[in-house]
Amino acid sequence: MITMRRETQELARSQLWWCLASLIAAIAPHVPRLSPGITACFVVLAGWRMLAAWQYLPLPDRRHKALWWLKQFLALAASLAVYIAYRGQIGRDAGVALLATLMGLKLIELQATRDFYIVTFLAYFLVVTNFFYSQTVFTAVYMLGVVVLITATLIRFNTSPTVFSGQACLRLGARMVLQAVPIMLIAFVLYPRIPGPLFGLPKDAYDAVTGLSDTMTLGEITRLGASDEIAFRVDFAGKVPRAADMYWRGPVLWQTDGRTWRAGPIAEGKAPEVEGLEERYRYTVLLEPTDEHWLIGLDAVLDAGKVARTGPDLSLHATTPVRKRLRYTLESATRWRLMALTEAERTAALQLPAVAHPRARALAAEWRDETATPRALVERALAFYREDFVYTLLPEALSGDAIDSFLFETREGFCEHFAGSFVVLMRAAGVPARVVTGCQGGEFNNLSDYFMIRQRDAHAWAEVYLPQEGWVRVDPTAVVAPSRLSLGIESVTGARTQLPLFEANETAVRALRSLRAAWDAVNYQWSQWVLGYTPQRQLEFLSWLGFVEADLTGMTTALALTVAAMVLVLAWVTRRSRTLEDAVLRDYRRFCARLAGIGLPRAAHEGPLAYAERIGEVRPDLTPQVEHITRLYTGLRYSDVPLDRSLLARAVSRFRPSASRKTAR
Repeated sequence: MITMRRETQELARSQLWWCLASLIAAIAPHVPRLSPGITACFVVLAGWRMLAAWQYLPLPDRRHKALWWLKQFLALAASLAVYIAYRGQIGRDAGVALLATLMGLKLIELQATRDFYIVTFLAYFLVVTNFFYSQTVFTAVYMLGVVVLITATLIRFNTSPTVFSGQACLRLGARMVLQAVPIMLIAFVLYPRIPGPLFGLPKDAYDAVTGLSDTMTLGEITRLGASDEIAFRVDFAGKVPRAADMYWRGPVLWQTDGRTWRAGPIAEGKAPEVEGLEERYRYTVLLEPTDEHWLIGLDAVLDAGKVARTGPDLSLHATTPVRKRLRYTLESATRWRLMALTEAERTAALQLPAVAHPRARALAAEWRDETATPRALVERALAFYREDFVYTLLPEALSGDAIDSFLFETREGFCEHFAGSFVVLMRAAGVPARVVTGCQGGEFNNLSDYFMIRQRDAHAWAEVYLPQEGWVRVDPTAVVAPSRLSLGIESVTGARTQLPLFEANETAVRALRSLRAAWDAVNYQWSQWVLGYTPQRQLEFLSWLGFVEADLTGMTTALALTVAAMVLVLAWVTRRSRTLEDAVLRDYRRFCARLAGIGLPRAAHEGPLAYAERIGEVRPDLTPQVEHITRLYTGLRYSDVPLDRSLLARAVSRFRPSASRKTAR
């Protein structure tokens, strides 16, 4: 039975437990992000409220002046503490921290109906704040469950425990949420997408990054090599290149100070004319947020569409930093020719620090004197790397001049060591060269037919300019660890799984990989069709549905009309159900009135079956008709089996009992 509560009515302990459970479920994902002090404050205040429910502690109301002033002081102190902790920043983290703190304070003044509704509705808002940090499938499913719990809390508050059990409240809450799903889906499809976020988020909102930037310092990519995080995913439309040809170009680095490489102003020039020599590959990239302007493309991008600008070194640049998952389609070639080389590019491609790398310069000068052509110089350098260099993720620390230390002392390193030192040798020998950073290879997910490129696939290689060939890719890492290109980084690092206990069990390793691939496939489809439902994709989808010119006004009108139509249909179905139910109840009440007219009224506590049984005992002559009408009524009222309502109406119309007993014929 639904009951309306007065605003001054005290809350029962069970209602407090339901309210507290909803708050904890909504705020739990935030706990790792909040400071321990805020979490401890929330726990203490929640404990205070529950102790007050058992009358162990008083609440800070007007009757307890000292506690009331303490509450005011705590509110001001908590707000000031959050302000200081986040250095006056107004944004996501500070806002969530302040909301969590104030929610804890609100608990100790949770006494009446009005307070209950305020706290419960704020719990709905807490659910939304979790999506500021994570928009994964798991987050969506968990938060949907929290919404069911909050809704069940409201139901629990407005029902009698003797009529509705806790499980019944949860079931009804789940049913109500599921009934709202169709409207939610329609709103998702038709609600006009606005380009960009509704409000600015601070820089710390972008946690998942590829790690690529316009600089490379020896050791930087080494740390990325161990990361298993997804950098981007690629879905090819048609033929797929060989694993050894999957060079995913990122920032191209021209300038060096001897240890750190930077892109420099050359990367900001105009796009050159590049010729694809063999088959072209068309593919779609789903890039994780980087908060950078760089985009990733397969080797030489021939067609970037409108999503990116191509630099003179074939690097891709977005117009704005990538602050959310970005989906774009490109066309590339892995065999190409680029002959363009301006004087500014030649100068940048030969630049070296004035007094750096003396031993490397001397070796390059020796090669130059003994070698006839630039191509022969490249081969001479690659032969040098084949001697006794070692590929490792954990190289020795480089002392003094980083390049000379690597080439002539440690001779062990990661791709950045080989690419950086190779470019230095080429420049010292008079051959224009540059460092290219990005990723190499990728893991194929056969459950959804796309490639996963992880941060551990980060790679660096070189490009040299040869007079008759133009810019040519040279990867010195390939001559030291050729399996790195054909089999991936796992082949040279031995990395297999992040669960060492399973390493010896091949079946367990395969099962874990399959499970991980399945989970990533789910996340990929989620990213494609939910997170990737951009304004452009919305327009494309609506055009496919028949909305030829879908604009803001048209989509808003379509959304309003569709939701209105759904509400009308739902109202009609509900009304029809209630009309049928009311007609059945009206017929049965007419039947009861006729019995009451002969001195056999139905008691308030009697159900239909008990009433029929009593009538049978008092008036056996009426038993056949009474039982027949009762069966029809209970069947129409409570059974799922469809019955004809007119049968009950006709039976009641024929029922004309008399006050005197007669034996039924």
